[in-house]
Amino acid sequence: MLKKSLRKRIRYFLFIFWTAVVIWMFFQMQATGYDDSILQSNSSVMVENSSEYIKFIPVSASVNSGYSSALLFYPGALVQAEAYAPYARQLAEKGYPVIIQKIPFRLAFTEKLKTSVFEKTVELFSSYPDSVKWVLAGHSKGGAMASDFSSIHPEEISGLLLIGTSHPREVDLTSLDIPITKVYGSEDGLSSVKEVEDFSVNLPEHTSFVLVEGGNHSQFGYYGIQLGSGTASISQENQQRQLLDASLELLLNLN
Repeated sequence: MLKKSLRKRIRYFLFIFWTAVVIWMFFQMQATGYDDSILQSNSSVMVENSSEYIKFIPVSASVNSGYSSALLFYPGALVQAEAYAPYARQLAEKGYPVIIQKIPFRLAFTEKLKTSVFEKTVELFSSYPDSVKWVLAGHSKGGAMASDFSSIHPEEISGLLLIGTSHPREVDLTSLDIPITKVYGSEDGLSSVKEVEDFSVNLPEHTSFVLVEGGNHSQFGYYGIQLGSGTASISQENQQRQLLDASLELLLNLN
C-alpha cells in the first residue's frame, strides 16, 4: 500500500515538474532582441501578422508579375513565430516573399495537429499561382516537420532548407531531386555536428551542408534562454548573416 502511494506521489511530482518546465520554456521562447519595426510595413516590405501566418511580402513585386520563388517557414518547438521575423524580413528585402506559419500551441505534438499544419501548408501553396516555386524551411523541430512534409508532399515544393536540426531522422529523403540545404552550428548542443553527420544518410547526395563555425542552436532565431542550446562563439548577427547567405543561395538555384 505504501509503495502504491509512493508511486502515485512520484507520478504527481513528475507531472507537476514537467508541466512547470513546459510553461517556463513557453515563456522563454518568446520573441526578443529586435526592434518592433521589423513587424511593421514600410515602403519596401508589407507585413501581415494574423493568427495563422506572418507574411513578409516585397512591395516591389507581386506574385503574378514580379517573383518566381518564395519561402515558407516552420518555427522550432515552443518558439514564438515572431522570433524568426528578422530573418524573414531580410529575405523579403532581397525580393523574396517569406511566410512564417504559426504552429498550434507552438508544438504539433499529435499526428492530428501535424496533419492539420500540413493541410494548411498545401492550402496556402494552392492560393498562389502554380508558377511560384516554394522553398520549405524549418528550424529545429520545424526542420523535422519540414522533412516529414517533404516525404508526404514532395510535389508541393521546389527546395528544402533545414536549419539547426538533425532531421530527417526517421524518414528517407534520398530520392528527392530538389535542391536541399542544411545549415547547422558547430556549437549547437541540441542538434550536434555528429548527429547531423550521422543522419545525413537520409538526405540525397546533392544536399548542400553549411556549417556555421561558432554558431549555436538558439541564435538561428531571436528568442530567450533555451536549455541545451550551446554557447556560441560568434555574434548572432554573424550567424544570421551566414544563414541568410545560405538561404539566398538556395533560392537562387531552384530547378
